[in-house]
Amino acid sequence: MRINPFFSPSEIERETGFGKEQLRKWRQRFGFPPREATLDGRSTYSIETVQQLLLIKRLLEAGFRPAQVVGKPVLELEKLKSELGLNIQLEIQDESTNQFVEYIKINNLQAFVNLLKEKRRTQTMLDFTQRTITPLMISLGDAWTRDEIDIHHEHLCSAYIERYLQAEILNLLPRKGLPIILLSLPPGEHHFLGLLMAEAVLAEQGAVTINIGADIPLNNLKLAAISCKADVVALSFSFAHPARYVLPTLLHFRRLLPPNIQIWAGGAGISVIRKKPKGVKMIYALSDAVTALNEIPLQ
Repeated sequence: MRINPFFSPSEIERETGFGKEQLRKWRQRFGFPPREATLDGRSTYSIETVQQLLLIKRLLEAGFRPAQVVGKPVLELEKLKSELGLNIQLEIQDESTNQFVEYIKINNLQAFVNLLKEKRRTQTMLDFTQRTITPLMISLGDAWTRDEIDIHHEHLCSAYIERYLQAEILNLLPRKGLPIILLSLPPGEHHFLGLLMAEAVLAEQGAVTINIGADIPLNNLKLAAISCKADVVALSFSFAHPARYVLPTLLHFRRLLPPNIQIWAGGAGISVIRKKPKGVKMIYALSDAVTALNEIPLQ
C-alpha cells in the first residue's frame, strides 16, 4: 500500500505514461492536471489526480481525443467509460491477452491464430469481441506506448484478426425473418476492424450482413442499400475520423436514405455527438447492436 499520498512527475510518468511536458501542455490548454502541492519546490499530484489520469488514458486508448476528455469531471468520464463498455475491458484482461502480445512480438503467427481459435471455442462472438479482441488491441496500444513493439506489430495483429473474423462470418448462417444489414465505413474512414467486429456479432445473431467496406460515396451507398433491400445501414466512425464531419455525414445520409431504412452509427468517433440526430440509432457498444437487432420485428 502506498503511504505517500502525492506523486512526483517521474512517478506520474511511470504510473500513467504521461510525461512532464505532456502534462504541462494539458495544464496550459485544459487547466488539468492542477498542481496540488509542492515538496522541495517540485510539483506533485494527488492520488485522485493519478486515478483521473488513468481513466483519461483508458478513454484515449478507446479513441477519444484529449479535448474530449482531459479536464472533464470524473463522473462524466466514468459515464463515457460505461457507455463504451470499457469497464468490462478493464476487468477481463487475463494472461492470454499477454500471450497474444508475446506471440505478435516474436512473429509466431500460427500460435497467435491457434490461441484465437482456443478463445473463440469457449465464447460467443459478442464475448469474443469484448473479452478477447478489444483487450488485446488495448494491450497492443500500451505496448507500443512503452516502445515494446513497432507499429507494424499492431498492423499485423489487426490483419490476422480481420482474416480470422471474416472466416468465422462465412461459417455463420442467417436465420429466416431477420433483417438485412448493410455495413459500411463512411467516406474518408479506413479503420475496418470495428466494422468487422460488429458484422461478426450481428451475423452470429442470425442477421443477413453485407459488408461493403470503405470509400463508398453516400449517394452510391444509398443505391446499394436500396438494391440490396437493406433494412439497416450501419456506419462505423473511428477515433481518427474528423470530428467536424461525423454529424453532418449522418444528417446528410438520413436525408438521402428512404425513411423505412434505419441508420445505425457506431464506433468511438460518435462520441463527439452531443445530441442524437433524429432518425439515427447510436450504437455505443456491440451489445447495443444486439439490442437494436432484437427490436426489429421479424419479417
